[in-house]
Amino acid sequence: MKKLKVLALFLCMAFCTFFFTACGSNLTAPNGTAEMAKHGEVLVYDDYIYFGGMYISNADMVDGDNKNADLEGLWRIKLEDGKISYDEDDNVQGLEKVLGKVVGTENAFMYAVGDQIVFASPNVHKTNQSQTAFDRTSYFKMKNDGTGLKELYTTSSTVQSQSLLIIDNVPYIIEYDGTNLVKINVNTGAVKELATDVTGASFASEYKTEFDKNIYFTVDRGEDEGSEIGLTGNILKKVNIVTEEVNVIRQELGETITPTAVKNGYFYYTRTEDGNTFYFANNFKSSFEASEIKLTAGISSDITSFTPLGADGEGNILPSIFKYQSKLVYSEFGSLVVNEILSEDVTILFVDGDYIYYSTSSGIYRISYKDKVAQQIVDMENFKTNVSFDGRYLYFYAQNEDNTTGNYYMYRSDVNSVENGTGIKTELLSKLHEDDIKEEEEEANS
Repeated sequence: MKKLKVLALFLCMAFCTFFFTACGSNLTAPNGTAEMAKHGEVLVYDDYIYFGGMYISNADMVDGDNKNADLEGLWRIKLEDGKISYDEDDNVQGLEKVLGKVVGTENAFMYAVGDQIVFASPNVHKTNQSQTAFDRTSYFKMKNDGTGLKELYTTSSTVQSQSLLIIDNVPYIIEYDGTNLVKINVNTGAVKELATDVTGASFASEYKTEFDKNIYFTVDRGEDEGSEIGLTGNILKKVNIVTEEVNVIRQELGETITPTAVKNGYFYYTRTEDGNTFYFANNFKSSFEASEIKLTAGISSDITSFTPLGADGEGNILPSIFKYQSKLVYSEFGSLVVNEILSEDVTILFVDGDYIYYSTSSGIYRISYKDKVAQQIVDMENFKTNVSFDGRYLYFYAQNEDNTTGNYYMYRSDVNSVENGTGIKTELLSKLHEDDIKEEEEEANS
């Protein structure tokens, strides 16, 4: 990029940053409705993309970082016919800062509810020791034009899992921090602890059926259950998100259950059987044992990244994929046969339909368990693995080619272009730090 281009870019961005930060209410509200990219990292809203401009780890934050964040804040880009537009000097157009709150972290979370955006940001409240626990999460809501910011809740510890479920037209944030199960009514701001002293929990990532109203969780045995006399095993319970009714499902002596997922009308979990621990699924349509389906022949200690794929268009349950003996494999639902997909050790990012999206040191790929043909979607090497997908584009944080700061910026990569054989197409969404832009002299000598 030439100096004139850099100057033009920064004059434009400086104006936009000043104007939209000072006059947030002048941001144009999207006319249409929003669709959430999977995993709640990015929000595709009408012809805008909302995203965290830069990734920052909770461990790297210091006091003041989340007071009026700039590059790390919430940004959006205006699309023209679904495309990012550039001026004659190749400067990205339509980039606006929405809010000076950090949103690109380990616990990133962003959803649309009507004309409001619900999102998570690192806590800025002081602890009793006058320290800021950035690993705790604060949930907020605001209008999609950046106005009306309101804090809903701040967690007591680090988030282990979170979801936004719209049940009977009421949006709830469900949050588990390793000890407490909490629901937050986005409309009213009411907060309710559904369970305490929780040792494990699973709940749906989106509400589809009545089954998804239940959260399945475990607690240790108390004195009443025989802990004082050495009885082992934990207790599996469920709580209805709406009614808040809690029921005990199972408490067998010596048996430990670990929640894994709630998906496709099934609760997925591991439990001990004859001294070993295996994966199971259960829809509880009859007795616990009668409706239980064993999913793996391998014991759970030999398995990592166990993930149910989902269901097809006819409602048939697709296989579960997992890593076994350093290989990517799958088992059909209800079958104990292990089928190899890849012989290499990879990092599973997420699943979509029959595709598994995964990463290696050289980039991001996808592969179908059906044809086992891998496709590379991203060819950048330095990236974060909290990846979002809106059905066409992957959104991810990565370092740009001329990076000197160690910053990770938001990019998107077009899955369709790879699928159609037109090659890898990656676009930068974020505003770059000035130290990560190569100047004219450096470019001429490179």
